[in-house]
Amino acid sequence: MKEKDLYHQKDKLTLVEYPNLKVGFSTQDFQNAMSVDVENLTEIIEYASHEGYHFIELRDEQASLTIKECGLLADVARSNKIDVIYEIHKNLLDSGYEEVFERGLVNTLMFPGPGILRTLISKSEFDVDINKKGWTKDELNKLTKVAEHSASVAKTKNIQFIVENFNESFFGDGINYYGLDNFFTNTAFTGLQFDTGNPFSRTVREKADPEEVLIFLSTLGNRWVTTHLKTINFEGGVMQPMLTDNPLPVEKVVTLMGQKNVLYAALELASVADKQQCFANHAKSIQFLKDKGILQK
Repeated sequence: MKEKDLYHQKDKLTLVEYPNLKVGFSTQDFQNAMSVDVENLTEIIEYASHEGYHFIELRDEQASLTIKECGLLADVARSNKIDVIYEIHKNLLDSGYEEVFERGLVNTLMFPGPGILRTLISKSEFDVDINKKGWTKDELNKLTKVAEHSASVAKTKNIQFIVENFNESFFGDGINYYGLDNFFTNTAFTGLQFDTGNPFSRTVREKADPEEVLIFLSTLGNRWVTTHLKTINFEGGVMQPMLTDNPLPVEKVVTLMGQKNVLYAALELASVADKQQCFANHAKSIQFLKDKGILQK
């Protein structure tokens, strides 16, 4: 008997206060246990459907899946009534970004769902300098140009281009370095995937105040598009394999999402090497949200 036969079909996951919001997860949650291929992603999509999720974020870091493979997976997603948000993992200032973006855009068009293509806003520029807090003015200008060009190109295909906050400082000081807030002040079309853990993690260059982050998010309007529900075990800590309490409480994030009509909330969990433990961690995370009164029981 195939493993998928062990899953019991469940009702769609529904938020208590905001039933229009959709709940999903990123396939990166399984990356240490399952490679990115048609067979494994098919199992993940079927699992998502049977567990009542609305969508998955398909993490294909270098947009390596072929059009044929995406077509096969799109058929699986449609038959299981699962929407797909496509994720590349190449930051905008990294060499080779444009090629990955172009492949990712083509692949995004294959899938059912909201038509969203996501990437990281930063990485390589911070990897080479452990003391770097934010972008220089020149870097910010280049970042803005690349992002807005990507967003404009995607829009011609009816795709929304979004970036995820990562290791950059959430707030710049406006003099010595620039942060995520400055990027959104200087752009008009690029959307945000807000990661609830990254502003407080061990690797972020300047830890943010949770309440100030909420205030910033409330100003973004429809540019805040999706959210990664993630746990950092304490301020300055590391990503956890299941949802627990976070420096920015998930209750506050979900409430603001509901108020601002941010429709997509995805679990992002630290991947473990055992596939069944990955499934178990998702179940524990869903139970955490139910115990918090966020999801209907």
